[in-house]
Formats: sequence, C-alpha cells, structure tokens
Amino acid sequence: MRKAIGRRRLRRAISLLAFMSLGAGAVVSAPAAAAGRPAIVEGATVRADHRSPTGFTVKFVYHNPNATQVRLAGDLTLLDVDTGNTRYQPEEWQPGRYHAGGTEFLRDMTKDSRGYWSVSVPLHAGSLSYWYRVWDPTQGWENKRIWDPASTHPRPPGESSFRVRNNDVLDAAYVPYARKQNDPVLKERAEYELPAAKRSQRGTVRYVPYTTILGDSGHYLGVYLPPDYDANRAEPYKVAYLAHGIFGDETDFMVPANVPNILDNMTAKGEIEPTVVVTMGNHFTGTSLGFGSYNQTNAANNLVQTILPFIEDNYNVSTERAGRAYAGFSYGGMTGAHVIRGYPTTFAFYGHFSGNPSLTAQDYDNVAAAVGDDDLFVFLGNGVFEGNLNAQNAIANNFRARGYAAETTQVPGAHDGMTASQLFTIFARDHLWSGVDSVSVTPPAINLTTGWNWVRQFSAQVTTNEDVSPAVTWSVKGATSTGTTISADGLLSVAANETASSLTVVATSVVDPTKSSSAQVRLRPTGTARVVVKAKAAPASIVRGGTFKLNVEVRAQSRHKKTPKATGEIAVTFGGTTRVVPLTGGATVIKLPTTGLSAGVYPVHVAYSGDPTHAPAAAVQQKLRVR
Repeated sequence: MRKAIGRRRLRRAISLLAFMSLGAGAVVSAPAAAAGRPAIVEGATVRADHRSPTGFTVKFVYHNPNATQVRLAGDLTLLDVDTGNTRYQPEEWQPGRYHAGGTEFLRDMTKDSRGYWSVSVPLHAGSLSYWYRVWDPTQGWENKRIWDPASTHPRPPGESSFRVRNNDVLDAAYVPYARKQNDPVLKERAEYELPAAKRSQRGTVRYVPYTTILGDSGHYLGVYLPPDYDANRAEPYKVAYLAHGIFGDETDFMVPANVPNILDNMTAKGEIEPTVVVTMGNHFTGTSLGFGSYNQTNAANNLVQTILPFIEDNYNVSTERAGRAYAGFSYGGMTGAHVIRGYPTTFAFYGHFSGNPSLTAQDYDNVAAAVGDDDLFVFLGNGVFEGNLNAQNAIANNFRARGYAAETTQVPGAHDGMTASQLFTIFARDHLWSGVDSVSVTPPAINLTTGWNWVRQFSAQVTTNEDVSPAVTWSVKGATSTGTTISADGLLSVAANETASSLTVVATSVVDPTKSSSAQVRLRPTGTARVVVKAKAAPASIVRGGTFKLNVEVRAQSRHKKTPKATGEIAVTFGGTTRVVPLTGGATVIKLPTTGLSAGVYPVHVAYSGDPTHAPAAAVQQKLRVR
C-alpha cells in the first residue's frame, strides 16, 4: 500500500515582521560615538522611509581607509513581470517589479574622512543578494568582489571555498514588508526570508570538514540544525540535502538562498517539523574554475556514498528514504538526474530549482521499477524571467504517468539565489514531510430536525510530531442555505431554512491538507403531533444575584403510541441570554442566573425544536421578578 507523502496546500497566514535595523545576516550593533561624532553602523541597515517607493531604504556601509574606489553590487536591478526584459534601477521600483540577477547592479559608494564608504538605496521586501567591489592597492585588489565583512553569516574557514576562488561571493540584506508595496508575493517573502523574530526560534549553521569520495581533504559540509536540536531525540530528524549550481559552493543555500531563515520561520509557525539541512561543494578538480570542475557523476556518488554515511554517523537524522529529500539549484537540479537514476530508493522527495533532470523513458521506467509501491514526489520550478514551464511539465507528466506525485510552479525571479529561495519555500512548506499523523472529529454524527436555527460545537483531535501545529480549518458541505455556516473554531450554525437532508462537517489540517476527518449531520423533517410545553420556576421572585430553577416538561397533546415522550431540545431565553438544553424523557431542569441583571420583571421564553414525531412549539411561559 502506497503511503501518501506528496502534494499539500496551506492556508498562508501572512504577518509583517517589524524589523527596523537589520544587518547582513543579523542585526549589526553600532559602535560607540567618539569625540561627538555620530556612530556609524557597518553592514546593511534598514530603516523605514516614507519617501522610498518601497517604504524602506537600506544604507550600506563598508570600512576600508586604504580603498581608492568601492561599489555596491548585487542582484539589485529590477525586472517587470509584464515585460521581462527591461531593467530598472532600485529607485524605479513599483508593484510588479522584482530584484533579479542576470545583470550586475553597480552603484558607487562615497568615502568619508574616516574611511567609511556608504550608499543608500530603496529595496523591496525579502532577502536580497549583494556584495562589494573594491579597489585596494595595499591588498592588490582591483575590482575585487568581496562579501560584506560586517556580515554575521557563518562561512567555511580559509580561502579555499570555490566561491572565494571564483570571486563570486554573495551576502544578503533583509528588508521587511511595507503596506505600500501592495504585493502578496513580497509580503510572503518577508514572512519567511527574514530572520525569525525571536532568537530562540533560530537554528544554527556550521561548516564541518570532511574528505570527498576522491580522497580530497579540505572540503566542508554546511549543516543547519533546527532550534533546540536534540542529538538524543528518539525520533531522528528529517533531513534535506541541497546542491548548488555551477560556480557555487556549500554556502549557496545557506546565504543567498536563505534556507536557515526559511526553516526557522516555518518551524516556529508549526508548518514543518524541525528539519536538518546539509549543503556540499560539488567541484572535484582542485583549482579549476571551469564547468568541467563540476562533475555530476562524482557529485551524485559523493553525496550517497560519502556524505550520507558521514552525516548519519555524526547527527541524529533519518536513514529512511521517507525522511530524506534531495534538492538542487541550476546545475544542482540537473545533478538530481544522476542521483535519482543511480540511487532511486535513497530519497523520497526531489526538488529541481531552475535546473531540470535529463531522463530517458527507460530511466523513468527503471526508477518506477525500483521504487515500486513506495511513494516518490518530484517538484520542479523556475523564475518567470527564465522562460516557460514546458520542459518541467513534461518531466512531471512522465512521473505522473508512472503513478508518482509531481508538481511544477513559477515564482517572480531570474536565475539567482532569490528565485531558489522562493522555490525552496514552496517545496518545503507545501510538499515535504508534514508531521501530521491523523485528524478526527467529535461528535462523529448527530441528528437534527429541519425548520430550526441549530447550533452545534465540533472539535478536532490532531496527532502530530513534535513542534508541528495541530491547527485545522473547518468547512461544511452540502448546505443549501447561505445561513448554514461553521466558525473558525468549529461552531456549526444550521439555518432554519436549510433544506438539505444531510450535511458534512470537515476538519482539515492546516499543515497537511491531505489529512482531514468529517462528521455527519442528518437533518430530518419535524413531525405533526402537537405538544404542550409547560415551564415553571418556584419561587417566581428572587433577590438579584440568585438563580431561578426552571422545570420544563414537553408532552404530547394527544398520547402518541410510537413516541410517547417528546425528544429533541428546548431553547430558553431569559434576561437576554438563550440556552439550548436537550430533553430527557420529555423534561429537563434549567438554572437561570440573575447575575448582572437589574431589578425588574423578565419573561421566560421556551421554544421546543420538534422531532420526527412532534411539531415545534414556542411561547412565553412565565414572568420572573428580580428584586
């Protein structure tokens, strides 16, 4: 029997993160002012600015007294979704335009007397890639591309990183969402891509040395551990292995693609169970910087034969395919073909971001033969500025034709880490392990009569893994009246004019909508046998603060052979409050408190809802005095 692990959709609760000063990778503290001079904050500082088209301006400050020229650079020019080929400067932002790579943004920075270089630009919400270009004769730098030295992002030690050797380093600035941006895409990016609001909700990133399959030492694996990672937890953590694109390295998914922040926020919201992430460099030819240094076969073999055993020996992670995911950006997505073809039973989830696996019909058949009745999920996507999804859809259809789940999507972006960030968000939140085991609803079934305004409370019991939200959404199916509704907390209201013979109340997991449960509501017409309703409280007068005891009896006007006692409910209205109480043997006792009532006379209205034998009835039964 195939266990469902694939597609799911989420209610996306969007929240504004109110960060006013965010540095590159973290908030940067200002040094103390000296000799009356204003304090200078190095790095990227975000401030609210009503004059900015986005509502925010980011000031970049870099300290280097020896530099002769410095430029802010990055993936900070804008593309318009309607044109896709016209580049705009940050100051030209308007809804529908997104920062995108493909053309390097360059802006001269101004140097002050203390050697601080600075420039300010308006940026839209999300995690945005930038770097500096520096001319410094004391270090032999001429147009040297460097990451922000004020950044707090962890990085591999030394200068052997492929990105460093390739002069292709990136940093990230984090910009909140302002209402004037008026864009749900940017609002959601701020929700997931900015650092988690509480430091206790942030995981850790470290780089650990290891030796590759070729016997090369001096390589590092990036390891993200979720908040409160427990090496001794009984249930191993699910784990995602992420591969970079050509010219990238193990820092790609940690910094420009922003995976740690995304998972921190998802985990805090209970949208995904705590997950470990492993990133690796996939260049295997020493000092070469060309395409040939990225060997896809070596990368796939190194991942499965070397990295997986190393991680599983040193961290509390899943060794089951259902607990493992592989995803890659660009060339890393293409490498996924070698992984799934060579090791079809190692991973249950695959993500291909702006890089498609190249598979033959025989490859698809071989994968299906190996995976069999186990589940497999494949996700493919790109940025809207990269072209259509025809190739991705064709690949997805090949997997679907063999009985496996596959999804495709596009996000506003180009071929850069910001697109990878958005695609990873969708992949992780909507398609990876949900951590929801089951949903049940109580009561499972009820019987009601028509022609009455019914109210019934339902509750859901959701079994989840640790830290996963048990929240559900409620819905009612089969109603003919717009007055028949169910509230967000499961309170069903059935309108008196409801003509349906049955209703279905459904509770659906917010985290994993493939998990749901339902209750049945049967609506039957009321009978025609007349009833007599009697209600009396004795004494009929009490002091304020006391409680009346009301005895209610509902009996047939003419004794009915099949149902001598009336069943169903009565609704008693007293002092502006209505209480609904079921009958037992045609009778019930109700307490009517007077707390909060002023002195005076209050009518007692009793309404009987009717049942399949007896007809409804309603009348004022008595007037009670509060003194």
